[in-house]
Amino acid sequence: MEGKKPRDGDPMFIFAELAGPDDGTEPRTLSFANAEVQPLDYGALRDARLHRPLAIPFVCRNGQVVDTTIEGIDPGKRVSASATLESPFTSHAIGLVKGGWLPSAFAVAHQNTTVLVDRNVVTQIVGRFENGQARRSDRDFLDLFADQPIRINPLLYAMEGNGRTIPTKDEAQAQLLEVESKLRSALPHAEIAVGPDSLKGILGLLDDSRGAMEGKQIFLRHIAPALTSPVARGAVEERWREVVSAADLFGVRRNSLVVLAALSAVAVPNGRSPARRLLKFRNGYTAGDAYNALADLRAIEIFVSLLALFPDEAIQLCTADKNLALLWVGIQASDFEHGGSGFSYAMTPVEDLFPGETGRAWESVVEGER
Repeated sequence: MEGKKPRDGDPMFIFAELAGPDDGTEPRTLSFANAEVQPLDYGALRDARLHRPLAIPFVCRNGQVVDTTIEGIDPGKRVSASATLESPFTSHAIGLVKGGWLPSAFAVAHQNTTVLVDRNVVTQIVGRFENGQARRSDRDFLDLFADQPIRINPLLYAMEGNGRTIPTKDEAQAQLLEVESKLRSALPHAEIAVGPDSLKGILGLLDDSRGAMEGKQIFLRHIAPALTSPVARGAVEERWREVVSAADLFGVRRNSLVVLAALSAVAVPNGRSPARRLLKFRNGYTAGDAYNALADLRAIEIFVSLLALFPDEAIQLCTADKNLALLWVGIQASDFEHGGSGFSYAMTPVEDLFPGETGRAWESVVEGER
């Protein structure tokens, strides 16, 4: 399979048979554009070796035929296709989309996709490109961004800052200028979504989330000593109660991502929860440690708010953090809605986040807040 662009600028896929039909004729080809690429699920991401050539299921629907050598199929016809994609590319950057994930380049299924990049993906981009040219010999799906007019929004970079704490106005402005310069230098064909009101918007988001962020930092530091080591099976119920009590004590909503992540860290044996790895509990857990974890969770929250605000737009959150990606895919978020009081969405966590009866126990925790 090969990615290519037709004249109208929309992505085009070409499927080519490795061998022709049994009658000895030449291998057939089929090219189509404007297809809906089906997002992949938790299991596919959990088992993926992203630093190696990637082999994943690939399903696309409702593509429009551009050209084909297959008899009986005419240009303009709508087709669907499925295959196992065995690619020479790695996928260090993961594209989080509504309904799951895709390798970064496939997540940009349409030209008008907005790519929300976090700090680790900016680092990947800057390390791979200089003036649109690859700087490395190894091949990654990010390389397909080089000559595409993709739209990149770097607000997460500026919001997080580089000081392990909420940035000041001057710090946020400096970070915004820095990331804009880096991205324009690395990908000159990209549209960098930075304008006159960008800083104002970032500062507004920081102010709106400041109180909640500080409360969540206190919450994480409070529970960290009990969760530094994996929770023994016999201590799960006690630790579970401690997490819920701490959330209530410090005013952290029970249905928040940070409470879900902390409870998953309790529920999954042997420290194998991606949520636990994302929170990075350790001895001497600091406010900076908590802030870094919460900045990752805030990226998902901002992503969700954009999905609720702009339900008809194609939006991708691009990250190189597999644990963050696993958490997104694992909560199976759906039913994004925006109203006067903010946004809402439903979560149906997978078994890997809440094994056995702990899934129902999490539902009871959330229901107890209503």
